[in-house]
Amino acid sequence: MLSTTQRINLDAKKTYRKVNSMFPKNLPYIETHEAMQAYKRLMFHFGKKQIYDKRRGWITKRPHYDKKPRKCWVCLSGDSNTLSRGWRRLVHDVSHYIHDWRFPNSSRDHNIAQAKIEHEMAQFVIDSGWLNGILKTKPKPKITQDEKRYAKINNLVKLIKAWEKKESIAKTYIKKYRQKLKRLRPTMKLDDLII
Repeated sequence: MLSTTQRINLDAKKTYRKVNSMFPKNLPYIETHEAMQAYKRLMFHFGKKQIYDKRRGWITKRPHYDKKPRKCWVCLSGDSNTLSRGWRRLVHDVSHYIHDWRFPNSSRDHNIAQAKIEHEMAQFVIDSGWLNGILKTKPKPKITQDEKRYAKINNLVKLIKAWEKKESIAKTYIKKYRQKLKRLRPTMKLDDLII
C-alpha cells in the first residue's frame, strides 16, 4: 500500500515520462532569437494568475520575463534530443519559472503541479508548430550597392520635398501675419519693429 506522498511522486514521474515521450525523436536545433521568442511567449501564455487586491478586487497578474536566454536553451550543433539542452531544457526551465510564480510557497521543485505545467507547455509548443521553425528569424535579402544608393536618393528627395512644403507653409504664415500687422497699424513698417 502506497502512502499519499508516494502516490503523488509516482504520478509526477508518470507525467514526466509522458512529457519526454511527447517530443519527436529528432528535435530541431534552436537559435538564440528563437529561444527568446519561445521563452517570452510561454511566459505570457502560462504566466497568468489571479490575485485579490483590496482596492480592485480580483486581477490578473503576469510575471516579469526580461531574462536573456540561457546558454543551455540554445542548441546549434550536436545532439538536440538530450534533456540538458535545446527545446526540452527550455520547456523544463520555463515550467519551473511558471511553477514558482504560481505557487511561491511550494516547498518542492519537481512535484506533480510542476510536472503538469511542463506537460501543458510541451503540448503547447508541439501544437503551435514551433518545432517546425515558425519562430526563426527570416533571413534578410541581400541589398546591392546600387539599391542602397537608390534608397538614399529616394530618402533625400522625400526630405527635400518635406522641407520645401514646410518652407511654403512658413512663407504663407509670414505673409498672413504681415497683413494682420498692417491692418492693426498701417503706418508701421516691419523693419521698425524691435523683437
